[in-house]
Amino acid sequence: MTNYRLIRTGLASAILAGGAALAVPTIASASVQHSKQHDFSSNQKALEAQLAIRVSQLSRLGTDVTGAKTLTTAHAATLTASITTTTANINALVVRVPTDTTNAQVNADRTAMIRQNRVFAVLTPQVFQTIEADAIGAEVTSLQAEEPGLLSAVNALVGEHGYTNARNHYTAFVTLVNDASLNSTNVAARVLAQAPRNFPHDTDVFVRANKELLNADIALAHANYDASVIGLASGGYTGA
Repeated sequence: MTNYRLIRTGLASAILAGGAALAVPTIASASVQHSKQHDFSSNQKALEAQLAIRVSQLSRLGTDVTGAKTLTTAHAATLTASITTTTANINALVVRVPTDTTNAQVNADRTAMIRQNRVFAVLTPQVFQTIEADAIGAEVTSLQAEEPGLLSAVNALVGEHGYTNARNHYTAFVTLVNDASLNSTNVAARVLAQAPRNFPHDTDVFVRANKELLNADIALAHANYDASVIGLASGGYTGA
């Protein structure tokens, strides 16, 4: 005797099981879609944050250029033009990225942000090193203008107890000022010649510039010390 109740129950179970099986792909698909949307949103927000950091950095760089009193007119104009162009590029991305609808678009905009602008890798060292190079150049010019006066002070000590000490420091002073000039000359020109497309090959240029500027700064520090000793020798200081 056929048990129709068992058959109906079995069919019902099968139908329910089939329905559940059919429902699983739908739920899984929705989960995947949600995950993709989350990844896209995170990617987009991350790029927006990176752009905001660059907007702030460009503002600071502009302030540095404006406030640099020893920056030459030509160098100030070059840096200002670079900052203006880069700011326009970054601001265009700031507007465009929130309207992106795919990861491909976001990734393309990130590539543009980095490769076409290089706010931190290229523009920032250009600004810092050019300002420093011109500051060193201005101090070199100032110290070179002091040489005749220092030489006169040394010559006035001929026959005095502090003459030899003063003469030695004057010789060192002239050598150090010349060293500072040699280390800093053309640094700005080489640094400003770099472009975003040169990265990472221009890293060596910036590293070399850092070393040259540091050497120039150290030479100037010693030169200023020598000048002060010459002044003390004029008052009787013998170096003892």
